Amino acid sequence: MICKILKLSNGDTLVGNVVEETKGFIEVHRPMRVVVLSKGEHMYSLSLTKWDPLMNFSIPARIFKQTIVSVSEATTDVIRIYGQAYTEFDDEAEIEDDNEVESENRMTDIKEEIDKMREALSSSSNNHILH
Repeated sequence: MICKILKLSNGDTLVGNVVEETKGFIEVHRPMRVVVLSKGEHMYSLSLTKWDPLMNFSIPARIFKQTIVSVSEATTDVIRIYGQAYTEFDDEAEIEDDNEVESENRMTDIKEEIDKMREALSSSSNNHILH
């Protein structure tokens, strides 16, 4: 994977690992939007956020080339900052995965309880069949 900087026609600047490139699109794994904050005349800080908080961050995003203004190599500082953010988001993804497993386990328990209740109702002598 190669860390690249992509400037988009909507004004967004993205940093991410390019995993595939075709004639029509570039696939970027974990694209992050770069926010540059001025801290003085010649000083700035970078902030990285998920490009689209609604997308599945573990699956590469397909960005169509018609929306890309430029592609360039990332500097070593940007790669370092991206690596740190990547790790933080990776930790968040693990927590989300754990929560998802817990939810699935709870749903399984609920379904089992419903099945038990249905079985108890069907074997109950209080059931009457109407003809």
